[in-house]
Amino acid sequence: MDTRREQAEATRELLLRAAERLFAERGLAQVSNRQIVEAAGQANNSALAYHVGSRTALIQAITRSHVEPIAERMRERVGRTRRSARPRDHVASLVLPYTEHLASLGNPSWCARFLAQVVTDPALIDVSEAVDPVLAVEFVDGSAAVWQHVAELPAAESALRRQTARVAVIHTCAEQERVAAATGAAADWSLVGEALTDALTGMLTASRHHPEGH
Repeated sequence: MDTRREQAEATRELLLRAAERLFAERGLAQVSNRQIVEAAGQANNSALAYHVGSRTALIQAITRSHVEPIAERMRERVGRTRRSARPRDHVASLVLPYTEHLASLGNPSWCARFLAQVVTDPALIDVSEAVDPVLAVEFVDGSAAVWQHVAELPAAESALRRQTARVAVIHTCAEQERVAAATGAAADWSLVGEALTDALTGMLTASRHHPEGH
C-alpha cells in the first residue's frame, strides 16, 4: 500500500472516530460537519466530504465498522449453539456478541450510545436497513433457535416481546457506556451480557398470562 493511500485511510478513520464520539456525546442532530473536521484535527473543511462522502454515508460507515465485527462473533456463537436444547444458549448467541464487542473497545467508548441513536432515529431508517444484511443470516438463525423454545404466542405479543428485547439490549448498553465514560470506571461488560441474557431468556420464554374471562 503506498503512503498516500495509507494517509487517506488514516484520515478517514480519524474522521469516523471523531464523528462517532461527537454523535454519542451530543446527539446526531447537534453535530456539524465542521465540528467533526475540527475534532479530527483536519484543517480543510471539505475533508469529510472528500474522505467519507455524505452525512448518511458517514453514519453508515461508522455503523458498519461496528456491525461487521459483531456479526463475526455472532456467526461463531450461533454455529456453536445450533444444536443446544437450552433456550438461554440461543439468547446468549444474540446478546453476547454485542457486549463482547463493546468490551473490546476499552473505556471510554462511544459505540453503544451512537448505535442507540441510529436505530431509534426515524430519519435514519435507510441507514439501519442498509446494515441489516450484515447481521441478517446469523440473527435470523439465532432468533429461530430461540423461538423453537417459546410457547406459541399471538403474532402481536411475539412482536412485542422481540421489540422489548431489542430495546433492552440497546439502551441498557448505551447507559452502561455513558456511566463508564462519565466516571472513568470501565463497565463490566461480562456482567452486563450475562444479566441481559438471563433477563431476556426469562422474558422471551415466559408463559402467556390469560386474563379471566378471555
